[in-house]
Amino acid sequence: AFNIPVALQADPVSYFKGGVYDSLTREYLSAQVELINVESGADAMLAQSDSKSGEFFVTLIPQHNYLINISKNGYLFYSKGIFIKENKDKLKPIVLNIPLIPIEVGSKLVLKNIFFETDKTELLPNSFVELDKLVDFLTSNPSIFIEIGGHTDNQGTMQYNKILSENRAKAVFEYLISKNIASERMKYKGYSFEKPVDSNDTEEGRAKNRRTEFIILQK
Repeated sequence: AFNIPVALQADPVSYFKGGVYDSLTREYLSAQVELINVESGADAMLAQSDSKSGEFFVTLIPQHNYLINISKNGYLFYSKGIFIKENKDKLKPIVLNIPLIPIEVGSKLVLKNIFFETDKTELLPNSFVELDKLVDFLTSNPSIFIEIGGHTDNQGTMQYNKILSENRAKAVFEYLISKNIASERMKYKGYSFEKPVDSNDTEEGRAKNRRTEFIILQK
């Protein structure tokens, strides 16, 4: 036995695996699984979930941060940020079963990887990868009309958060217009902290309540 010099050791890797299924029927789905490098916006890996088991498997290299995007015709897309570059010493496999939501009027999706500075309304660059997936979705489904909703936690007054949430939703609206999505297909609204999805009594709950989402108005 002998020790391998650090310079010659293989880079550590991890993985993300799971299954994709229809959120209503629970049937397994064959869907496209895309691993995107957040820094470059380029595809790092493409895979297809198995049509019988819904299973997929992608390798994660900890020198990068990633966005996982899962898509299938007739469904809202799913995305998840995997930020491992700064946490490579705590690298763990990710196992997650993912329901895809069929496209119906009233269906809504939280855009989990949209980022703003605290109390600011300008989109941060690491939001663009997810927003471009929304652009792709709207381009592929030209009959769909959406509302973009901005939501906050309950820190501050209702009126302050109303303005903040509306301006954040407007920032997403304007980004989509800049990517040639017709303004007539979209509207935006700020909800302040009127529609929490979790408790505002914990930081974890407040983080979930600070969100941008879209809802299908017409398909």
